[in-house]
Amino acid sequence: MKMLCMTIFALLVSVGIADVYMHMPKGANNRLNEKSANRQNGNRGYDTQNNNRGGYNVGDMDATDGFDANNGYATDASVFDYSWREWSANANGNDGQVQFEEPFLEASIMKVTWTAQHGCGNEKNNCNMVFEYTCDSHDQDDDNILQNNYNPSQATGVTQSAATSANLDYDTITGLRVQLKNGLNTNTPNDPNNIRDISQTKQNNDNNNNFRAESEEWYVFAKNRERNQGLFTADQNLQGNDQTKTRQNPGGTRRGLEVPEERDYFPWWQPTIWRPLFIYHNNLDECERHMASNSSAVETKYACVPTKTQINSGANTNAGKTNAELATMLKARTAQDCAAADGEWISQLFDMDRPACLQAEFSQVNNLGNVDGTSEGGLPQNVDWTMPTVEQMAKTGCYVYKAATGQEYVRFQTRIRYNMTTMDYSPYETTAECNNNKNNRVQSPVTQNPTVDVGVEMQGLRLALNTAQTGRTFQDRSHAMRLIRRPTAGTQSGSANANVNQNFAANALGTNAGNAQANAGTAEMTPKIYNLNVQGKRGNIVQTFPAVEYDFWPKTLNVNVGDCIAMQWTGSNTHNNGNPAGDGQAGDAGEGRGGSDRSNIMQILNKNSTYPLPLDKNVLPDFFENSKCYQTYTGNGMSSGSTTNDAEANLDAKDCQAYFMTAGFYPGMGDVGSIEGLDGNNADELDVLLNNTPASMRGITVCPETPGEYVFTCTRNNNFSNRDQKLVITVTQ
Repeated sequence: MKMLCMTIFALLVSVGIADVYMHMPKGANNRLNEKSANRQNGNRGYDTQNNNRGGYNVGDMDATDGFDANNGYATDASVFDYSWREWSANANGNDGQVQFEEPFLEASIMKVTWTAQHGCGNEKNNCNMVFEYTCDSHDQDDDNILQNNYNPSQATGVTQSAATSANLDYDTITGLRVQLKNGLNTNTPNDPNNIRDISQTKQNNDNNNNFRAESEEWYVFAKNRERNQGLFTADQNLQGNDQTKTRQNPGGTRRGLEVPEERDYFPWWQPTIWRPLFIYHNNLDECERHMASNSSAVETKYACVPTKTQINSGANTNAGKTNAELATMLKARTAQDCAAADGEWISQLFDMDRPACLQAEFSQVNNLGNVDGTSEGGLPQNVDWTMPTVEQMAKTGCYVYKAATGQEYVRFQTRIRYNMTTMDYSPYETTAECNNNKNNRVQSPVTQNPTVDVGVEMQGLRLALNTAQTGRTFQDRSHAMRLIRRPTAGTQSGSANANVNQNFAANALGTNAGNAQANAGTAEMTPKIYNLNVQGKRGNIVQTFPAVEYDFWPKTLNVNVGDCIAMQWTGSNTHNNGNPAGDGQAGDAGEGRGGSDRSNIMQILNKNSTYPLPLDKNVLPDFFENSKCYQTYTGNGMSSGSTTNDAEANLDAKDCQAYFMTAGFYPGMGDVGSIEGLDGNNADELDVLLNNTPASMRGITVCPETPGEYVFTCTRNNNFSNRDQKLVITVTQ
């Protein structure tokens, strides 16, 4: 083994350091609502190993302020109810100062995009990108899950899946509980002092409004389980043998409640909260052989866990266990050892398709930019992800909610992991037998800052090589989002628009044209629905970097007559990019009130135009007038113009255009200048720079019916710092 390790070292020497940032869905990079360019706490929820300047704030719903620090979580009404206008500047109190959890229709197509500093698809590293999701396993507001008298709540009128129902009472503490919280502050959640302290720690974290994805028990179980000691750790001196200590994190630094061993290695060998969707890889054969085939969607994972009674009952009773006994239970590696420790032997195999292995396109190192082979002059790495159905997510154990407004949905979060290594050693064949061990005359294939021999009688040269960073994992995560069922009912708009003669469901948007066909965790439903969003944040290219400036995403969209486009976006009121700015530039160049993300959409003449087309002139065919418009979350139809020859009637019926033009401020054309303020006195008047519109816009789905090329702009984000927030939609028959 000594010769193998040393020979590999003699062939190749290099080092890799890189970052990864998600831009759609927007990656948080541990940000919440900071007004600074730098995030405040890089250990808030998870270990990204990214630059402190990266990431996007959580979306707000309010028109003027960020979310309330004491009661600012999104509600069903604030997300789904189009008549809910507490976000208005005229609203009383702070009821509208809440976060926005962006909803996406099931089986809709999202163009996922990200940038990675050291690229992928090139010969300078061995790279893979793993895209995953996790979801609430229980109602986010269930507070007593860990108590013996817990009575699980179920969403009214929803039959939970077998996978969800099996764990809903949580009598067996699997560690896989998820109740997503974006958090209302940038504090790191507390971890339990011991296993029996889980319930109290959860209560404290809830009371403190801390971030959570992984649970308190997830982390404390890892502190009491032995790490995989067969892993290669080079010459790193791990300061313990539990799962919080890895080659990349030898000291076991805690970031949120994330388990470092699970974070650093894919696939993991124990049950996990993360469901794999697709893997971008340099080598598809390696991806299929070592990653996809061993993932939790294909291979059953096992663990030994306690019951609720064993944790909560007095340690001196027959039912209760001491912390030492519980720790012994968690360390069991076989069903026999688990039974001997009086534990519960659990298994996990997600009811989902094998993650797809996709060939990574070439992108250069030291560049957070475009990749080879993309259209329109080059784009960052992206992939069209057909999102699962609610039913498919539920089959993996996701809890299905039902809002009072009727929507059924799953709350979820996505994660991208950038696993990047040099080929100084073979990643799947180099094991603990190659760890540096002078007593047994074993030299690691990579060592810390080695001085290397470059020739006979030549002076040695030192390499800047950190063995904690050779073979390294970076990650980014989204804020909490929602996946909703396609509406199956809607009401016809009362407008004169002859186009609105069907509701959302009647137009087949809420019906499946056949059984959902699963493919790599996705589903095919008719018609196709494409998501159109806004990526980026306020500021010029230097101020926002390594995030990006505003742009519609995707920038170009090709659809067929019969397809639909779900348009919505989310933004923050606190993207000020102020000090501290680190090694970048502070500031938030742009139009309108400082720190506020705002976008609208209006049709223009062509790509070189600036002025929007007037709604009362037939300069070009009106895209929206030649489409059916629906409220995405309700299925209710919206008028987009009249088929009569009466120009005034045609303008009055353009509710859809008014909504998009004002970023959701005016529900329809008849409301322009005449909405009564929520205080009952003042009328809401639109600010010309959209300063009093909500920071996030609820979705409208548009189904085009007339072929052609249509070009759009945002009227606000068009100054010199950002003057190309434009979109091209091409509709073919």
